[in-house]
Amino acid sequence: MKVALAGDHAGLDYRPMLASVVESLGHEAVLVGPEVGDRVDFPIAAEALCRELMAGRVQRGILLCGSGAGMTLAANRFPGVRAATAHDTYTAHQMVEHDAANVLTLGTRVIGAEPAAEIARAFLQAEFQQVERYRRRLGQIIDIERNRTVTPLNALSEAGQAIWLDYIRRDILDDGTLARYISDLCVTGLTSNPSIFDKAITGTDLYDAAISGTDAEAVFFDLALEDLTRAADLLRTAWDVSDGMDGCVSLEVSPLLAADAQTTIEQGTELFHRANRPNLMIKVPGTPEAPEAIEELIFRGVNINVTLLFDEIQYRRAAEAYIAGIRRRIEAGLDPHVFSVASVFISRWDTPTAELVDPSLANRLGIACGVRCHRACEEIFGEAFADLAAKGARRQKLLMASTSTKDASLPDTLYISSLAAADSINTIPEPTLLAFADHGAVDGVLGPDHWTHADQVIAGFEAAGVDVRALAERLQAEGADAFVKAWKNMLQGITEKIGQLQST
Repeated sequence: MKVALAGDHAGLDYRPMLASVVESLGHEAVLVGPEVGDRVDFPIAAEALCRELMAGRVQRGILLCGSGAGMTLAANRFPGVRAATAHDTYTAHQMVEHDAANVLTLGTRVIGAEPAAEIARAFLQAEFQQVERYRRRLGQIIDIERNRTVTPLNALSEAGQAIWLDYIRRDILDDGTLARYISDLCVTGLTSNPSIFDKAITGTDLYDAAISGTDAEAVFFDLALEDLTRAADLLRTAWDVSDGMDGCVSLEVSPLLAADAQTTIEQGTELFHRANRPNLMIKVPGTPEAPEAIEELIFRGVNINVTLLFDEIQYRRAAEAYIAGIRRRIEAGLDPHVFSVASVFISRWDTPTAELVDPSLANRLGIACGVRCHRACEEIFGEAFADLAAKGARRQKLLMASTSTKDASLPDTLYISSLAAADSINTIPEPTLLAFADHGAVDGVLGPDHWTHADQVIAGFEAAGVDVRALAERLQAEGADAFVKAWKNMLQGITEKIGQLQST
């Protein structure tokens, strides 16, 4: 764990001593803010530390001033910061165990150096306890923070759909943008893919200084894991509040392995354990070869995002593989709580079919296929899943993906408004997220009436000569090819950057 320490003029004298306490516990001490000064204002020191937390570069902080009060007031103005003053060890550990405090403030004019060291030690050794009442109260605190800035995204969240960001780039971590999205726009998770990282790493200079080594794939995973573990730390509260059913980030295994189940299993396992975050997921394309890898990774306790699903048949295949892995864990006496989502792609259906049907059906096939998958999810994880649920298993969540509109004539929030569903997720590209926050609306929560309408829409496409099943297979194959292309482009771009950096 990385722990930031900062102080004003009254607190700086204690900082070296407390840094030693941090390091004695096996953590890394990060000194931020002013180093010396007869008059160091506490808000300046508090901001320096809180920005490190907001960027995900540190996981906890210790702020020092005369009484602890000023630092507490300043720190709690920043998104995601939960700061409290403690002048005894009981408060220091309980504020973490019960309240998930991530910043300790100490008054150096109130307590001596030795008690301060003991209090810091109690704070750093404590972990949030997964007790229902503590999760409930922490969730209420988060709701207070979210409701300071009410947007249409609040209504989507209240409908029961988790809002994830389908985007990652280092600058949204460094400048606190992701922290603000979590605080103000109800974002509780994040997804990535080779195309996103290709644009981020090879299309900017944000990563140049961090590139080390000559193997492009190894360099990529180093860079991606640094970003995603920082994002996972920012989203850890959502993971804790949901008892491990939200608050995740996802990293894809190499798309070149889509037909190689065993290597997918080994790479996915290695990446998951290397990240060392309970809320990181490994993305596995849901191709026909995928069930073996999905089942085995779930059995190994690896959180899985099954991606590139387009229709109900592909979705059911992914859900069955998840359930098979959970059954094996229960039979082996292992904890069945392994988190998984099944990502159904929406907008890619509509571009190739828009000109093939009556205008009343155009741009509705993706939504209809997503709704059918929702019905299948409710069926699979309903009564049929009851025996596993009674043993502690959780449902695999349905995730709506590819939800930006490709046709400029369509509402830019179409695939968000039309697919609100309880106990589900929508992962949203950044421009679409901001658009929905500005002018989105929830058109209702998916249910039986929507299922019936989806059947009618799909029947209309089939009557017009569209082979929906064959198109789903084609879209999945094209999607897998697109990820391979982006992967190869990214590795080539990294290779070129390595050469450029070495030459300079």
